[in-house]
Amino acid sequence: MLRQRLLTAAILIPLVLAAIYFLPLFYFFLIGCGIVALAAWEWCLLADFKSTKIKIAYVVLTLLLCAVSWDLPFELFTLGGALLWIAFIIALYRYPKGCVFWQRQPLLRGISGLFAFIAFLASLMLLKEATPILIFLLLAIVWIMDSAAYFAGRLWGKRPLAPQISPKKTIEGLLGALLVVMVLSLPLVLWVNPYKQAPWAWLLLILITAVVSVLGDLVESMAKRIYTVKDSGHLLPGHGGILDRIDSLLAATVCFALGQMLVS
Repeated sequence: MLRQRLLTAAILIPLVLAAIYFLPLFYFFLIGCGIVALAAWEWCLLADFKSTKIKIAYVVLTLLLCAVSWDLPFELFTLGGALLWIAFIIALYRYPKGCVFWQRQPLLRGISGLFAFIAFLASLMLLKEATPILIFLLLAIVWIMDSAAYFAGRLWGKRPLAPQISPKKTIEGLLGALLVVMVLSLPLVLWVNPYKQAPWAWLLLILITAVVSVLGDLVESMAKRIYTVKDSGHLLPGHGGILDRIDSLLAATVCFALGQMLVS
Protein backbone atom coordinates (compact mmCIF):
# COMPACT_ATOMS: atom_id res chain seq x y z
CA MET A 1 0.00 0.00 0.00
CA LEU A 2 2.76 2.45 0.95
CA ARG A 3 4.66 1.63 -2.24
CA GLN A 4 1.55 2.34 -4.33
CA ARG A 5 0.98 5.63 -2.51
CA LEU A 6 4.55 6.77 -3.08
CA LEU A 7 4.49 5.77 -6.76
CA THR A 8 1.19 7.55 -7.36
CA ALA A 9 2.46 10.66 -5.56
CA ALA A 10 5.72 10.61 -7.53
CA ILE A 11 3.72 10.69 -10.77
CA LEU A 12 1.06 13.19 -9.74
CA ILE A 13 3.09 15.82 -7.87
CA PRO A 14 5.25 16.92 -10.86
CA LEU A 15 2.13 17.05 -13.06
CA VAL A 16 0.28 19.16 -10.50
CA LEU A 17 3.19 21.58 -10.07
CA ALA A 18 3.63 21.89 -13.84
CA ALA A 19 -0.07 22.72 -14.24
CA ILE A 20 0.11 25.32 -11.44
CA TYR A 21 3.09 27.17 -12.87
CA PHE A 22 2.83 26.79 -16.63
CA LEU A 23 -0.82 26.51 -17.65
CA PRO A 24 -2.78 29.68 -18.48
CA LEU A 25 -5.71 30.38 -16.18
CA PHE A 26 -8.40 29.06 -18.57
CA TYR A 27 -6.68 25.72 -19.18
CA PHE A 28 -5.99 25.40 -15.46
CA PHE A 29 -9.69 26.04 -14.94
CA LEU A 30 -10.57 23.22 -17.35
CA ILE A 31 -8.38 20.78 -15.43
CA GLY A 32 -10.04 21.95 -12.23
CA CYS A 33 -13.43 21.25 -13.79
CA GLY A 34 -12.30 17.71 -14.59
CA ILE A 35 -11.16 17.09 -11.02
CA VAL A 36 -14.40 18.52 -9.65
CA ALA A 37 -16.45 16.33 -12.02
CA LEU A 38 -14.66 13.20 -10.78
CA ALA A 39 -15.14 14.27 -7.17
CA ALA A 40 -18.85 14.93 -7.84
CA TRP A 41 -19.24 11.42 -9.26
CA GLU A 42 -17.68 9.96 -6.10
CA TRP A 43 -19.80 12.20 -3.88
CA CYS A 44 -22.87 10.47 -5.32
CA LEU A 45 -21.88 7.41 -3.27
CA LEU A 46 -21.84 9.47 -0.07
CA ALA A 47 -25.06 11.25 -1.05
CA ASP A 48 -26.66 7.83 -1.58
CA PHE A 49 -27.53 8.46 -5.22
CA LYS A 50 -27.97 4.97 -6.64
CA SER A 51 -29.33 5.61 -10.13
CA THR A 52 -26.71 6.00 -12.87
CA LYS A 53 -28.91 8.59 -14.59
CA ILE A 54 -29.04 10.67 -11.40
CA LYS A 55 -25.26 10.42 -11.00
CA ILE A 56 -24.69 11.59 -14.59
CA ALA A 57 -27.17 14.44 -14.13
CA TYR A 58 -25.40 15.45 -10.93
CA VAL A 59 -22.01 15.59 -12.66
CA VAL A 60 -23.47 17.52 -15.62
CA LEU A 61 -25.07 20.02 -13.23
CA THR A 62 -21.74 20.40 -11.46
CA LEU A 63 -19.98 21.19 -14.75
CA LEU A 64 -22.70 23.67 -15.72
CA LEU A 65 -22.22 25.52 -12.44
CA CYS A 66 -18.47 25.45 -13.03
CA ALA A 67 -19.07 27.17 -16.37
CA VAL A 68 -21.29 29.76 -14.69
CA SER A 69 -18.64 30.45 -12.07
CA TRP A 70 -16.16 31.39 -14.81
CA ASP A 71 -18.30 34.39 -15.78
CA LEU A 72 -18.92 35.58 -12.21
CA PRO A 73 -16.58 37.00 -9.55
CA PHE A 74 -14.79 34.09 -7.92
CA GLU A 75 -14.96 35.96 -4.61
CA LEU A 76 -18.72 35.35 -4.40
CA PHE A 77 -18.25 31.58 -4.44
CA THR A 78 -15.41 31.77 -1.93
CA LEU A 79 -17.57 33.71 0.52
CA GLY A 80 -20.46 31.31 0.00
CA GLY A 81 -18.10 28.38 0.48
CA ALA A 82 -16.90 29.83 3.78
CA LEU A 83 -20.49 29.89 5.07
CA LEU A 84 -21.03 26.33 3.86
CA TRP A 85 -17.94 25.09 5.67
CA ILE A 86 -19.04 26.79 8.87
CA ALA A 87 -22.26 24.75 8.61
CA PHE A 88 -20.23 21.58 7.95
CA ILE A 89 -18.03 22.22 10.98
CA ILE A 90 -21.08 22.80 13.20
CA ALA A 91 -22.48 19.46 12.01
CA LEU A 92 -19.10 17.88 12.73
CA TYR A 93 -19.07 19.31 16.25
CA ARG A 94 -22.61 18.07 16.91
CA TYR A 95 -22.11 14.63 15.38
CA PRO A 96 -24.08 12.37 15.44
CA LYS A 97 -27.16 14.30 16.62
CA GLY A 98 -26.41 17.32 14.45
CA CYS A 99 -26.32 15.21 11.30
CA VAL A 100 -29.72 13.52 11.53
CA PHE A 101 -31.53 15.96 9.23
CA TRP A 102 -28.62 16.03 6.75
CA GLN A 103 -28.47 12.23 6.84
CA ARG A 104 -32.15 11.89 5.95
CA GLN A 105 -32.07 14.36 3.06
CA PRO A 106 -30.20 13.05 -0.03
CA LEU A 107 -31.06 16.24 -1.95
CA LEU A 108 -29.50 18.40 0.77
CA ARG A 109 -26.36 16.26 0.75
CA GLY A 110 -26.18 16.56 -3.02
CA ILE A 111 -26.59 20.35 -2.96
CA SER A 112 -24.05 20.83 -0.15
CA GLY A 113 -21.48 18.74 -2.01
CA LEU A 114 -22.18 20.60 -5.23
CA PHE A 115 -21.55 24.01 -3.72
CA ALA A 116 -18.48 22.76 -1.84
CA PHE A 117 -16.94 21.71 -5.17
CA ILE A 118 -17.77 25.00 -6.91
CA ALA A 119 -16.41 27.03 -3.99
CA PHE A 120 -13.21 24.96 -4.09
CA LEU A 121 -12.75 25.55 -7.82
CA ALA A 122 -13.47 29.29 -7.58
CA SER A 123 -11.09 29.68 -4.63
CA LEU A 124 -8.39 27.82 -6.54
CA MET A 125 -8.85 30.24 -9.45
CA LEU A 126 -8.56 33.21 -7.09
CA LEU A 127 -5.20 31.94 -5.88
CA LYS A 128 -4.03 31.22 -9.41
CA GLU A 129 -5.07 34.73 -10.51
CA ALA A 130 -3.15 36.31 -7.63
CA THR A 131 0.00 34.23 -8.17
CA PRO A 132 0.61 30.48 -8.68
CA ILE A 133 3.01 30.59 -5.72
CA LEU A 134 -0.01 30.78 -3.41
CA ILE A 135 -1.25 27.40 -4.65
CA PHE A 136 2.20 25.95 -4.04
CA LEU A 137 2.10 27.33 -0.49
CA LEU A 138 -1.41 25.93 0.06
CA LEU A 139 -0.41 22.47 -1.15
CA ALA A 140 2.71 22.57 1.03
CA ILE A 141 0.57 23.36 4.09
CA VAL A 142 -1.88 20.52 3.43
CA TRP A 143 0.74 17.93 2.45
CA ILE A 144 3.01 18.75 5.40
CA MET A 145 0.05 18.71 7.77
CA ASP A 146 -1.18 15.37 6.48
CA SER A 147 2.23 13.66 6.64
CA ALA A 148 3.31 15.19 9.96
CA ALA A 149 -0.01 14.29 11.62
CA TYR A 150 0.40 10.69 10.48
CA PHE A 151 3.91 10.28 11.87
CA ALA A 152 3.32 12.32 15.05
CA GLY A 153 0.17 10.30 15.69
CA ARG A 154 2.02 7.01 15.29
CA LEU A 155 4.82 8.12 17.60
CA TRP A 156 2.92 9.93 20.35
CA GLY A 157 -0.80 9.57 19.64
CA LYS A 158 -2.89 8.50 22.64
CA ARG A 159 -6.03 10.64 22.79
CA PRO A 160 -8.45 10.38 19.83
CA LEU A 161 -9.30 13.69 18.18
CA ALA A 162 -12.76 12.61 17.00
CA PRO A 163 -13.28 9.04 18.22
CA GLN A 164 -16.76 8.63 16.74
CA ILE A 165 -15.68 9.81 13.31
CA SER A 166 -12.00 8.94 12.80
CA PRO A 167 -10.54 6.99 15.75
CA LYS A 168 -7.01 6.91 14.32
CA LYS A 169 -6.62 10.69 14.36
CA THR A 170 -5.21 11.89 17.65
CA ILE A 171 -4.83 15.18 19.47
CA GLU A 172 -1.08 14.56 19.75
CA GLY A 173 -0.90 13.99 16.00
CA LEU A 174 -2.72 17.27 15.36
CA LEU A 175 -0.53 19.29 17.73
CA GLY A 176 2.65 17.70 16.40
CA ALA A 177 1.64 18.46 12.83
CA LEU A 178 0.77 22.07 13.67
CA LEU A 179 4.19 22.50 15.28
CA VAL A 180 5.94 21.13 12.17
CA VAL A 181 3.84 23.32 9.88
CA MET A 182 4.61 26.46 11.85
CA VAL A 183 8.36 25.70 12.05
CA LEU A 184 8.54 25.12 8.29
CA SER A 185 6.20 28.00 7.49
CA LEU A 186 8.51 30.81 8.56
CA PRO A 187 11.07 30.25 5.76
CA LEU A 188 8.22 29.48 3.38
CA VAL A 189 6.53 32.79 4.17
CA LEU A 190 9.77 34.72 3.85
CA TRP A 191 10.46 33.08 0.49
CA VAL A 192 6.96 32.67 -0.95
CA ASN A 193 5.19 35.75 0.48
CA PRO A 194 4.10 37.42 -2.78
CA TYR A 195 3.38 40.78 -1.17
CA LYS A 196 6.42 41.03 1.11
CA GLN A 197 4.23 42.36 3.89
CA ALA A 198 2.39 41.26 7.03
CA PRO A 199 4.42 38.06 7.62
CA TRP A 200 2.74 37.43 10.96
CA ALA A 201 -0.69 37.69 9.34
CA TRP A 202 0.45 35.07 6.80
CA LEU A 203 1.67 32.79 9.58
CA LEU A 204 -1.69 33.11 11.34
CA LEU A 205 -3.47 32.33 8.06
CA ILE A 206 -1.26 29.25 7.59
CA LEU A 207 -2.07 28.05 11.10
CA ILE A 208 -5.82 28.49 10.56
CA THR A 209 -5.64 26.83 7.14
CA ALA A 210 -3.78 23.85 8.61
CA VAL A 211 -6.49 23.35 11.24
CA VAL A 212 -9.26 23.76 8.65
CA SER A 213 -7.61 21.15 6.40
CA VAL A 214 -8.02 18.59 9.20
CA LEU A 215 -11.66 19.58 9.60
CA GLY A 216 -12.20 19.07 5.87
CA ASP A 217 -10.79 15.58 6.18
CA LEU A 218 -13.06 14.88 9.15
CA VAL A 219 -16.15 16.09 7.28
CA GLU A 220 -15.59 13.52 4.53
CA SER A 221 -14.85 10.88 7.19
CA MET A 222 -18.15 11.82 8.83
CA ALA A 223 -20.00 11.30 5.54
CA LYS A 224 -18.26 7.95 4.99
CA ARG A 225 -19.02 6.93 8.57
CA ILE A 226 -22.73 7.58 8.03
CA TYR A 227 -22.81 5.22 5.03
CA THR A 228 -20.09 2.82 6.21
CA VAL A 229 -17.91 3.53 3.17
CA LYS A 230 -14.13 3.06 3.45
CA ASP A 231 -13.03 4.91 0.29
CA SER A 232 -14.96 7.26 -1.95
CA GLY A 233 -13.44 5.57 -5.01
CA HIS A 234 -10.48 3.60 -6.34
CA LEU A 235 -9.14 5.84 -9.10
CA LEU A 236 -5.74 6.49 -7.46
CA PRO A 237 -3.80 3.34 -6.49
CA GLY A 238 -3.03 3.34 -2.80
CA HIS A 239 -4.92 6.59 -2.23
CA GLY A 240 -8.56 5.66 -2.83
CA GLY A 241 -10.59 8.10 -4.89
CA ILE A 242 -10.15 11.71 -5.97
CA LEU A 243 -12.38 12.84 -3.13
CA ASP A 244 -10.16 11.03 -0.62
CA ARG A 245 -7.20 13.08 -1.88
CA ILE A 246 -8.85 16.50 -2.00
CA ASP A 247 -11.07 16.32 1.09
CA SER A 248 -8.63 18.45 3.10
CA LEU A 249 -8.12 20.81 0.16
CA LEU A 250 -11.85 21.42 -0.29
CA ALA A 251 -11.95 23.25 3.03
CA ALA A 252 -8.37 24.55 3.13
CA THR A 253 -8.54 26.20 -0.32
CA VAL A 254 -11.63 28.22 0.59
CA CYS A 255 -10.07 29.25 3.91
CA PHE A 256 -6.74 30.19 2.32
CA ALA A 257 -8.31 32.12 -0.55
CA LEU A 258 -10.54 34.06 1.86
CA GLY A 259 -7.57 34.82 4.09
CA GLN A 260 -5.49 35.87 1.11
CA MET A 261 -8.19 38.39 0.19
CA LEU A 262 -7.97 39.86 3.70
CA VAL A 263 -4.18 39.77 4.12
CA SER A 264 -3.36 41.27 0.73
